[in-house]
Amino acid sequence: MKLNRILIPIVALLIVGGAVLAMGAQSTPAVRIPATTLVDSPNAMMANDTPPRPVPQAPALAPSSQPGAVTETFDGGALDAWHGVTDASMTWVARDGRLQQDLPDMPTEQNALFVTKDSSFTDGSVESYFYATSGNPLGMIVRGSNDGYYRVVLFFNVNTNQVSKATIEKVTGDKVETLADAPFATWPGYDLETWTLLKTTLVGNQITVSINGKAIMSAVDTANTFTKGWIGVWSYADGGTSFDNIRIQH
Repeated sequence: MKLNRILIPIVALLIVGGAVLAMGAQSTPAVRIPATTLVDSPNAMMANDTPPRPVPQAPALAPSSQPGAVTETFDGGALDAWHGVTDASMTWVARDGRLQQDLPDMPTEQNALFVTKDSSFTDGSVESYFYATSGNPLGMIVRGSNDGYYRVVLFFNVNTNQVSKATIEKVTGDKVETLADAPFATWPGYDLETWTLLKTTLVGNQITVSINGKAIMSAVDTANTFTKGWIGVWSYADGGTSFDNIRIQH
């Protein structure tokens, strides 16, 4: 009986101590991510993660006809003009000539953003190749700030699930509003282990999304909520997506 009285307080202290350590391991986002923004995939539990294999080099972008276009190829290690935004314990790194996540801990299903420090983007376009292996959602962020942003969301191609695999969303501090989606017949979702070109174009309050040079959906935000901000790419914090050749024109 005396032994039990001693063990119970010790176990309680261990549990409390473990909780404190777990809380201390969480990282603080560089920019506030609006609440309730986690993207739930319509393919949840339908795609198995692909074992890691070498990622081929991304295709080069076609020459730009617009002066002043800026392209990030990630051939060097410096990412001074960018920063990561996430609640997960991970960082974005330029490795093997592409942008990818460095995961010191276990992968998580949290949205991880990689955005420009410059917040002057208004009208123009952002394009990037992406290469996915996990089957989780990914996409682009445009005109972002602490107040919210427009988000392009792309999902994995599962033929047995013919719901929309692409949406344009408006994310604010308290809600996520879908502005447009692409029918499955127009675009069935991205393929695993394939470099795919995503482009988002903004003119005023109109947003158009193209895949491999073909427009798949367009939206108009009648409220014209976000007129200027930072831009970037995003995916789950699972290390399952690489980006390369991000070009900004505005």
